[in-house]
Amino acid sequence: MMSCRPPPRRPSRRDRNKKGPLPPWRSLSQTWRQQYIDLGHCRISRCTRRLIDASDDERDELRSMDISFVALSITAAASTSGRVRAAKECDLMEYIRAVMEYGLSVNDDHHGDSAVELAAYHGLSHALIMLLDEGCPLRKVTSQRNAIHAAVRNGQHAALEIILSRRGSEARQVVQGEEMGGGGLLFTSLIMEVIAKGDAVSAQLLLANGCASMSDMDAKCIHKRRLHKKLETLLHALYPSIHDVMHWRGRLHWSFPKTDRNTLNWLWHILQRPSNTEVLPAEMWLRVFRFFGRGWFACRRYSSIGSSGGDVLQRNIIEPTT
Repeated sequence: MMSCRPPPRRPSRRDRNKKGPLPPWRSLSQTWRQQYIDLGHCRISRCTRRLIDASDDERDELRSMDISFVALSITAAASTSGRVRAAKECDLMEYIRAVMEYGLSVNDDHHGDSAVELAAYHGLSHALIMLLDEGCPLRKVTSQRNAIHAAVRNGQHAALEIILSRRGSEARQVVQGEEMGGGGLLFTSLIMEVIAKGDAVSAQLLLANGCASMSDMDAKCIHKRRLHKKLETLLHALYPSIHDVMHWRGRLHWSFPKTDRNTLNWLWHILQRPSNTEVLPAEMWLRVFRFFGRGWFACRRYSSIGSSGGDVLQRNIIEPTT
């Protein structure tokens, strides 16, 4: 028997006439509205000339709204391919130089993504280097995402290597912020992105620069999304000489949740006291540690953790003793 479903409701005239907030560029003068339109058609060189020929008052209008259209120009250049892309990248570099010369905001946003994030996502290495040399942060205060995550998400290993080689310390701070829950509730962490994609090259780059670590929330996501096999495959690609990668080894310490790492560090510190060295030698304790699996100390009962982004059994976290 066929089910009788009502036809989909057409939007009323009132619904069609509803208007959301206007984008920032719509409130600009006609000169800069045309700039937005031309960049949408990838006319970057024409936009560079318009920016150079503009008056001081017109450029002050962009400064007052923190807009330079650099992020949009990066998106426009990335939309091309082949020889055209190479020519558009040269035009993009000229546009960024003009923006920097007139003191405009070089790291503006386009649809919530900063210019640095877009350059990393699309693998525009020369533009990325120029923006990093200008001092643009890997993560803007107003954004939940960052340039490291953007490069990993699109598999741009060259861009990731540029970021880690030029901003290694800042990259580690960004990753630590993710581990502390700074990414937001709907944010997929960096290590989860690597595991889901099975990206061993990105994992090796992150490990070499101290930017790979797993949080308790990541352990929960692996359990909920059933990513154990993908994690095992990734670890086997990174450590082919280790047969059992799902239990603790010294080289796998980074891949354990934060609570597990802190607890094992605390246990190792206690066992190294002079009064405890006579119980078992250090080599034997390391063999005992090899029986530990991920989540033994962090969150054994995932149903009791609570909603996503909640307090992940903070009572179990034991900070390492210094």
